[in-house]
Amino acid sequence: MKRMLVSFAAALTLFGCAAIHKNQQNPYGHRLFIEQFLDPRNPLDARIENTINALRANPRSATLHNELGQLLREKGFPKDSEVEFERAVNADPRLFSAWYNLGLVRQARGDYPGALFAYRRTLHYRKGHSAALFQLGLMEEQRHNTEAAVDYYAKAFSINHSLLDVRVNPRIVDSKLIDLALLRLYPIEHARESTQFEPTPPGYVQPNLEPAPSPQPPATAIVPPSAPVTNPAQQTPPPKPPV
Repeated sequence: MKRMLVSFAAALTLFGCAAIHKNQQNPYGHRLFIEQFLDPRNPLDARIENTINALRANPRSATLHNELGQLLREKGFPKDSEVEFERAVNADPRLFSAWYNLGLVRQARGDYPGALFAYRRTLHYRKGHSAALFQLGLMEEQRHNTEAAVDYYAKAFSINHSLLDVRVNPRIVDSKLIDLALLRLYPIEHARESTQFEPTPPGYVQPNLEPAPSPQPPATAIVPPSAPVTNPAQQTPPPKPPV
């Protein structure tokens, strides 16, 4: 009887370990906490439910994790949103958009070291990501690092002028250093705009500027040197033999 109880306990332990391992492999194998708040008649909730179901079938999809993170942030679940962005970059570290989104949610809750790391990873995988540069400038301004902030802002605006439009970038109103950034940017922009290049004239035909081949001298026959011809009369007679 005792042996049977031990065997039964061991079987339960193995079953529990297998279940935990399965949940670790696919965290969507069971109903999520957020799903109880979803209304299928709501278009946003329906998209969230569809994305969760897609992740149940493919839990390693970085694209689906990134999409679900955005939907959950829109729904008002920032912590769950951050988890999804983390899962996205774990599935594919090269997905720079997920790194940027992760930086946004971390920055929003005051995790500046975490946001700084995420924005730098964004720039690592996508050079010149203007929005990440702007957010780094905003973080440096909030930490009273004026020089670094102005430098980030100037780089961001040089890449993407639309960031100066509040309709495109609402957070521009949170900065008091935009004028300094534009002054930093002015010499570069002035040099670029003041250089007036001319296009190729219409109807232009490029002439043939290839040099003409130089004339070659006519080939001459090479006569091999012949043996000198001597006059028989001028030849010296051979000496007579002695008698």
